[in-house]
Amino acid sequence: MVGMNEHIPWGAVDRDSHQKLYVQIYEILRRVIEDGGWQVDGLIPSEDELCRHFMVSKATVRLAIAELVRNGYLKRQQGCGTFVRNNHPDPGMTIRTRFGEDLFGGGVRLDRTLVSHSVVTPQGAAETYLHGEPKVLHGVFRGTIQGEPVCCEDIHIACRRVPGIERIDLTVQPFFDAIQKLALQKIMRVVQTVSIVAVPAEIAKFFRVKPGANAISVSRLFIDAHENVIAFSQLIGKNGRYRIQNEFERCH
Repeated sequence: MVGMNEHIPWGAVDRDSHQKLYVQIYEILRRVIEDGGWQVDGLIPSEDELCRHFMVSKATVRLAIAELVRNGYLKRQQGCGTFVRNNHPDPGMTIRTRFGEDLFGGGVRLDRTLVSHSVVTPQGAAETYLHGEPKVLHGVFRGTIQGEPVCCEDIHIACRRVPGIERIDLTVQPFFDAIQKLALQKIMRVVQTVSIVAVPAEIAKFFRVKPGANAISVSRLFIDAHENVIAFSQLIGKNGRYRIQNEFERCH
């Protein structure tokens, strides 16, 4: 292990400051990471070493480390320690989904209606991806363009990882934005899978097509800094002259 002076080139915390100790430690360690003092994927000093260096309690160090993990600078590996995840600020990302007409290539307005909204025990694909989550918020949306049905979307959000999500009006606030605001850990990765599926009977009725007809399925897993899946969504789009365009961008 490299000496602490090499790990933390800046000095001690200021005990006369009005700023809380864990916030000062967070800022010191953040600067170390951003300036390259600790390399990406490198192991950082143990909690005991940090406690001795800053002369604070383990609870104070843990608060600072937890914030660095939440903001994407660090990652924990059980039984191995805490490692640098990213040495650049990672303030999060937004996702926009929009529909356009292939015929004209222009943007069109997608009207989304919330059909149901309840806290349930995960079942089916949600149980597979959100394994071990006792309760999830399940929302069902229907989408139309100029009155024509074009998509259905099911979302499942782990309630214990996103406390308070069941009180959010998802017809007003996009569920991704709500997750980023409320989640105990920020979303660090989104895994998207696009496939062709047979339309289930209940969706076929909305689409006004025969059950079993082909449709586009877009499934997304939203994964936090600890590699926990905190939400799962599946959008089924009616087979027709529409395309789904997703934009992933960092917010600054």
